[in-house]
Amino acid sequence: MEGGILNPGPRILLLDENAQDRALAATVLSRHLPEARLEEIEHAADFARALGGGHFDILISEFNLSWSEGDKLLGAVRNSHPEIPVLIFCASAEVREVVEAMKGGVADFLFKTSTGYLRLPQAVEEALDLARQRRLVARSEPWLQTLLDRANVGVFRSTLDERLIESNPALLRLLGVNSVHEALNVDLPAPYFRSEGRDGLLARLSEQGELQSREVEVRRPDGTTVWLSLTEILLLDVDGDIVIDVLVQDVSHHRKGRADLQSRVEDLERTNARLGEFASIASHELQEPLRMVEKYGDLVAEDRGAKLTKDQREALDFVRGGARRMRNLVEDLLQFSRLETEARAFEACDCNSLVEEAANNLLAAVEESGARIEREGLPTVLGDRAQLVQLLQNLLANAVKFRGEASPEIHISAKRKDDEWVFSVEDNGIGIDPKHSQEIFKLFHRLQPELPGTGIGLALCHQIVERHGGRIWVESRPGQGSTFLFTLPERGTQAAPGSAAIGAPELSGS
Repeated sequence: MEGGILNPGPRILLLDENAQDRALAATVLSRHLPEARLEEIEHAADFARALGGGHFDILISEFNLSWSEGDKLLGAVRNSHPEIPVLIFCASAEVREVVEAMKGGVADFLFKTSTGYLRLPQAVEEALDLARQRRLVARSEPWLQTLLDRANVGVFRSTLDERLIESNPALLRLLGVNSVHEALNVDLPAPYFRSEGRDGLLARLSEQGELQSREVEVRRPDGTTVWLSLTEILLLDVDGDIVIDVLVQDVSHHRKGRADLQSRVEDLERTNARLGEFASIASHELQEPLRMVEKYGDLVAEDRGAKLTKDQREALDFVRGGARRMRNLVEDLLQFSRLETEARAFEACDCNSLVEEAANNLLAAVEESGARIEREGLPTVLGDRAQLVQLLQNLLANAVKFRGEASPEIHISAKRKDDEWVFSVEDNGIGIDPKHSQEIFKLFHRLQPELPGTGIGLALCHQIVERHGGRIWVESRPGQGSTFLFTLPERGTQAAPGSAAIGAPELSGS
């Protein structure tokens, strides 16, 4: 009992004129399939009655009977009940008869030997299981066809020589035709699979099947074109013939979207190139007048400084300072714009040497502030060497610039975490209010306007780290120093042991 409903065993119709053979077969079946319900048939009239009622799940029959030949018997069952499996259990048969019976859809063909009797229950179970599977497929096919049709997915089956076997309505719509006959006139590409001999194709099938996808442009009979995605599946049909099942989808919209995207990407690349060129020209054209303003301001201060009033000197200092700040801003903007246009290929970079180079570039500021820079066990990473030096140089410059009363103490380290390196640049400076921890990486954002700077340094750091596939952030409290952290992908890099200190007035490395 299951769910309160009795689940009876299979109904087996046993057709055999030999009473002794029939009885032995019934005994074997009853022993191995005790839940089965057997009905024994000997005469034509009883078989006609049973066939008319159709109250059985499988037919086990002798192939040659005195009142019917095997092929006629199979034909009668196929015509009345094509869903019911037929199992031939006979004393003898010619090879031709066996082949014809198997082609005619017989589930199995057994001979009345000791082996045949022993195999009979298993053959019945296999035939019934296969019949159940076919019924499930038959019930699901209309639903699947409806689903594919509503989704506008075309389906067709063809032979290797491009003969169309069957198709669904969605295929006709995709091809812009009204009938299968018209579909044959559409110039579809030849199948991906080429005939290379049955053995070669069967070898492909044995490797969990063969599937290929491609996109093709097809011209419809009305002259319009459509891009179709063809997914071709190589398989064997029920008759053992090699066929190709093809799923067809309209991808014209996706193709257009990709083309539009590619066009926009190309437009952006051209725009970026023009912007880079403009930035280079503008920086050159702007810096020269600014240098002249600064130069003549210096000359005026040198020549006329003693004769100028206090207000005049303040105005002159304002002009000179403004020119210097503007020139620094132009240089920083140019550097920011060149981040992508002058990017270099990634190479193996020893971060210890990167820190040395960055510190050397800041030697004057390091000596003037009495800063001490320590580093330990930094790895070798893949990256743009010049940009990574710039990244570290900007972070070191920030630590030196935003120092407290004590001399700057800067500590640089790195730790591996999962598939990336986490670098930290820790200082003992004035610190940052956590509410500004995101804003400081924005372009032109300055927390201390009274200190020199353009507000581009940390924005540049953010862009460099992002280009290298990492992220950057800060952990800080006012008056408690700051720790800038950034990540770089591991990418087969390695750690370098040892530590070193860099301090004024000399630089030393590991």
